[in-house]
Amino acid sequence: MYKMVELSPGHVSILKKLRGDTGVEDLSVDPVKTMAAVDARYSFTSTRVAITALRKVYPDVKLFKDEMVKRRVEYKKIDTAQEPTERQKAKFIPWDDIIELRGHYWGGMTNTEQLLISLYTMIPPARADYTPMKIVGRKPAKPEDGFNYLVLRPKSAHFLFHAFKNHKTIGDRYVAVPNKLLKVIQANVTPDSKYLLEHDGKPWTEAQLGDGVRKIFQRYLDMDTGISMIRHAYATNIHAGEKSIKDNEKIAHSMMHSPDMSQAYRFISLE
Repeated sequence: MYKMVELSPGHVSILKKLRGDTGVEDLSVDPVKTMAAVDARYSFTSTRVAITALRKVYPDVKLFKDEMVKRRVEYKKIDTAQEPTERQKAKFIPWDDIIELRGHYWGGMTNTEQLLISLYTMIPPARADYTPMKIVGRKPAKPEDGFNYLVLRPKSAHFLFHAFKNHKTIGDRYVAVPNKLLKVIQANVTPDSKYLLEHDGKPWTEAQLGDGVRKIFQRYLDMDTGISMIRHAYATNIHAGEKSIKDNEKIAHSMMHSPDMSQAYRFISLE
């Protein structure tokens, strides 16, 4: 029943939590109990990611497949409604307020906080794709699976996103690092740094990155806002009003989304 597959750090984290919640290593032993744990821990919208992780590792478990099929219509409604759930409303901060937070509290932030808030506000916000991110001096001839890259030169830099959710569909993505962000990065990395975000020479996990961003909003605004909600805020702001198809394609490209998914990130009533 168990299948050895390559999982994203996010999926690994989900499965670890579910194993802790159920008290068993093999989550296929009692699929009903596993699904109950999924629904108890995650919001309905987030259960899609959890069930996807379960299906990757336990492809022969019929209940996991059936649950995804059964919920697909509701997932689609959520994607196309372009409206926040009550839980999302409680976490939502308008994009302009996020930028204001960065400016107002900048002087009191730690170097790490400054780096994290800059990564998610000075360029279109990516997912938790800044880790594991290797620092290199030139573009790798053959990017290594499972890693993204910061190509860092003395006076310029760009991100090479090679390991992210939609990579199989849209391929590698290159994002120029603006000078303002470059200065923040240079203040946080040393000549010995192997990764953009690291501790004791090892890259952060996606969970550490997510927690690091969330703690900024908890500390300064007492809000439980994380990476996903930052992306919602950006998409809601950038899509405000009507855009041309060409503009929407450019916006989707910048966020490493399909145009449909980029639109799904909008909260129309909060524009």
